[in-house]
Amino acid sequence: MTAIIILNWNGADDTLACLESLAAAAGEFVVYVVDNGSADDSVSRIQSWIDEHREVDVRLVSLDRNYGFAKGNNMGLKAASKLAPDNYLLLNNDTEVTPDFLVRLQEFSARHPQYRVLTPKINYYYDKQKIWNCGGRLFFGFRKYFYAGCPDSAVKENGHIDISFVTGCALFFYPELLNEHGHLLTERFFFGEEDFEFSMRMQKGNIRVACVLDSLIYHKVGASGKRMHRPGKLYLHYLNRFIDVRLHKPALFYTFWKILNLPLCLRHFYMVNNSLGLAWRMMGRLLADAARKDRVTRDDFESLVIRNDYFKNI
Repeated sequence: MTAIIILNWNGADDTLACLESLAAAAGEFVVYVVDNGSADDSVSRIQSWIDEHREVDVRLVSLDRNYGFAKGNNMGLKAASKLAPDNYLLLNNDTEVTPDFLVRLQEFSARHPQYRVLTPKINYYYDKQKIWNCGGRLFFGFRKYFYAGCPDSAVKENGHIDISFVTGCALFFYPELLNEHGHLLTERFFFGEEDFEFSMRMQKGNIRVACVLDSLIYHKVGASGKRMHRPGKLYLHYLNRFIDVRLHKPALFYTFWKILNLPLCLRHFYMVNNSLGLAWRMMGRLLADAARKDRVTRDDFESLVIRNDYFKNI
């Protein structure tokens, strides 16, 4: 049996559409919807759906506030672990699944137990013949998706692809990957970066990871980030990544990696602000933050992408 964890935050429309698709899915599974302190009517709407669809085993975990993506999912995993499932699946609420997606993952897993982490092929929801990604690979502190933006016909492999990067959008894994606290994802980052950090840990531990090509879901890419302030969202991405690489790689590696990234950071900061002076100041702030911080907190997140006051003194 697979325990599926779906995190919701003010996104009942997407979550209910995801649940509708799961209601038509084959395979043995239970769904835990974790509401991450929504301020809208998400909890009541999701509970009403559960009450009306008793044929599907869906359980609602309502948290008292927004704990961020990683901690919210970890709390869902903790609740689901009481059932001692054979495996788990983290699934974004802005996805919809095909009827046999889970069976394909479960069957592949049974035939190839050496792979302890799997992901389905993920296509765009609004362009279903176009691939968002088939997992990806890590290299020198960067990641590259396989077949990103390609049509389905571009995929030449049969069965599966060996990968070293897996997105948190759809992450199927075995219980032994949970740590002593029952957690899978680092809680250093309030929003973003948890899948990159997870993939680096898997690579370091020689854990085999695959994309199962005949398992397919659709993703409404970017739905969770539409309400974010764009310069702050970009800065958050780089701050997460700089801290992550600094903490996981040797100092000399980080120094070279940082030098390679600085021109790209400057270019992107200029593009979102149309001001070279502000771009330089943001880059200086990034280097200082990345050197002194070992986590990106909820307050950092809200200051960057909600209140838009993170740079008021630069």
